[in-house]
Amino acid sequence: VRGKIDWWVNAMEIHSFKASEPFVAHDRFVVQYDADVTDKSSKQRRQMSEVGVYTVKDGKIVREEFLPRAD
Repeated sequence: VRGKIDWWVNAMEIHSFKASEPFVAHDRFVVQYDADVTDKSSKQRRQMSEVGVYTVKDGKIVREEFLPRAD
């Protein structure tokens, strides 16, 4: 998870970023993310809205899945 975050932060110019409070249920939690970013390689600016679904085992995140908002 950390390596993926490092890649994303280095690949994007972040204009704004907002994360909701987590919604926790059993062994999972969900966070909504809203971001305004520019891809550094393509120079394309875009607004993103998605939820991250995280699965936890033994106190560690073992799986993450991102679901973009359907337009």
